[in-house]
Amino acid sequence: MLNSNNQLTRILTIALVLGSVLFITLAQIAHFKSEDNAFSGETIYIQQEGDALVQKEKGVITTQDSEIAEQAEEIISTEIDIPQTEEDISNNNWAETSLENIGLEQVLNFEHISSLVTNMNASEREKILSDQQLFKQVIENEANNRSALIAAVDNQLNEHPNVKFMMKRNAENMLLEFYLNLLVKRKLPQEFPSNEEMIAYYESNKETQFTFPLRARIWQIFLSKPKDATEEETLAIQKRSEEIISKIEKGINDFTNIAVSQSEHEQSRNRGGYMGVLEVDGLLPEIKEYVLKSKIGEISDPIETDSGLHILKRGLILAEETLTFEQAEDQVRRILIQQSSMQLKNTIFEQARENYPQQISENKIEEWWLKLKEEAAP
Repeated sequence: MLNSNNQLTRILTIALVLGSVLFITLAQIAHFKSEDNAFSGETIYIQQEGDALVQKEKGVITTQDSEIAEQAEEIISTEIDIPQTEEDISNNNWAETSLENIGLEQVLNFEHISSLVTNMNASEREKILSDQQLFKQVIENEANNRSALIAAVDNQLNEHPNVKFMMKRNAENMLLEFYLNLLVKRKLPQEFPSNEEMIAYYESNKETQFTFPLRARIWQIFLSKPKDATEEETLAIQKRSEEIISKIEKGINDFTNIAVSQSEHEQSRNRGGYMGVLEVDGLLPEIKEYVLKSKIGEISDPIETDSGLHILKRGLILAEETLTFEQAEDQVRRILIQQSSMQLKNTIFEQARENYPQQISENKIEEWWLKLKEEAAP
């Protein structure tokens, strides 16, 4: 019974939160460019995560959406419990929706869809309005979200204090982003950055930001090995790796399928073993040796490292290069706009704290911390 309740609440809350996040995201896109775009560029210029192969671990960037989803899961797993009867479960009627007393429009209408399309960015809007099938898909997705939201409200999930808090907080965050971006847009000169400013930034950062060392695209199938592996365990892993290579070479199975089904490196496994574009000099010595000697598409023999065995496939090697200003111009523009935007936002926060002070003493912070710490103790 408890597992069924948890599964129910997980479905409903994720539908509610992600539906809200989708609308918020589309609304924000309409007026302001995402800050993430400041560092977007051609794939060949980006070193992606390859933590099992490189000598130093890479940091992992999480998006705001993933944080929201994680917070929702935390609420579901620890706080929410919707009572269910055995009859509810057996009849599978937990998501049936009553049309009474729900503060949502039951059926999508033109006004809602019009607002949705209006709040998309220009390219999204043009794409949707030029393709009726794509437009239909957007409507279907929105209809799915609406139905799930109504089911969530009908099950009174929106009345749970933690869900209400998160909904309110997300709405406040959206308002804050609009406010910050609106002020930044007003303060930044329309002609910013100038060509002279961009050239100056490029020249100052050419060596560190626009010069790229030798890189390679790498795929792997990884088999982990216990630190204190016995001789038998080591031989078993070695035998397994040789069987995998044999299947690939004989065409019984391909590299990608085996990576998805058998590789023990989670991040690359979900991408068919793809590790990303990695700097050759940053690789472990035994991996680097294979990369420099192998041909495109060549499958390596099992390569043993401290963590386990790696079966590798190399893609294109990307030569050392320095981008010209013309190649880097769009990226430089985005970087300068983002940097100036962050400086302006910091100024806005400082001014807001001055005009609308939040007086929170060190003693109060310590008091809150100790109280929450005590409440969280098992």
